[in-house]
Amino acid sequence: MSKILKLEKSKLDGLIQFLNKRYELFGPKEINGQIEFARINPGDELRLDFLNTVKSPKDIFFAQTQPILHYKDNSVKEPALKHKPVAIFALHPCDAQAMKVLDKVFTQGKYLDPYWDGRYRDSLIFSIGCNTPATTCFCNCTGLGPFSKAGADIFLTDIGDSLILEACSEKGIYFFKIAEDVAWKEPDDDDLKKAEQIKEAAQLLLSEKFQAQDIKSILEKSWDNPVWDEISNRCLSCGLCSYLCPTCHCFDIQDEKLPGTEQGVRIRIWDSCMFSLFTREASGHNPRPSIAARFRQRVMHKFNYLIDDFGVLGCVGCGRCVQRCPVNVDIREILKGFLNGKG
Repeated sequence: MSKILKLEKSKLDGLIQFLNKRYELFGPKEINGQIEFARINPGDELRLDFLNTVKSPKDIFFAQTQPILHYKDNSVKEPALKHKPVAIFALHPCDAQAMKVLDKVFTQGKYLDPYWDGRYRDSLIFSIGCNTPATTCFCNCTGLGPFSKAGADIFLTDIGDSLILEACSEKGIYFFKIAEDVAWKEPDDDDLKKAEQIKEAAQLLLSEKFQAQDIKSILEKSWDNPVWDEISNRCLSCGLCSYLCPTCHCFDIQDEKLPGTEQGVRIRIWDSCMFSLFTREASGHNPRPSIAARFRQRVMHKFNYLIDDFGVLGCVGCGRCVQRCPVNVDIREILKGFLNGKG
């Protein structure tokens, strides 16, 4: 059963102090003129008015560079997995759902990823509704919305001078019980009415809706469609879309040896299916030698393969790839083309 409380923004630092005692706390703050998710300490200014951060916060649980073992002479040592529980404050709904997608990939397949599982399983996720979605957002096309509560333990609604907080999971309910010293209040009817009005207004700001889930069966018949070549004529295969995407999870493993020694580190680093080396085999053969083949793989993975493998869409409609692509490749237009029979 959910529980709803209210916290005046003037009292927010008390909540931050409470969280910092028990968690490694991350939230949106301005760094070098850009909003990004970073460690939050008491007194830090939280930026709750941001659109989407440029880079998704997935690296809090899935590090861009992750040491997985150190070796020296004939000995091997794995890094300790002990950690302080993580809390993330003010994730947008798309990013909260993206965490759920990654959790399926890293914990529900044949192999359990201990680096992801150890941090995400014990985490506390505060997501926040998007009062003013960006023009590049299309979460309403991926089964979500600007006020979707998927992936949230506690859901926040910004109503101006206060936040409305709703516990959405057992972890969220338990947190309210142990955080009795925070200056919570009970929201009145006017608070709840205002929150609902903000939600309705936000939904009207999103662009034309289409159902990305419906593209799966169409893609299965579109392997040899010439549209892949047309799209790839613009794509630079730079991989920016993969690195900014909150659900992309491909990685490479490399050894880095210290020169002149018999010691080094084995690391896991982010990779991208858009890179020409991604599928090149030791023999030199590459089953995806062209940008068209690699772009097709990216789209198929998100809108077909992940549904087959984990029952989940691999896109949350955050719009980062639309907003930042250097040659204006727009995944929304590609999907609509397939859905309208033009793909």
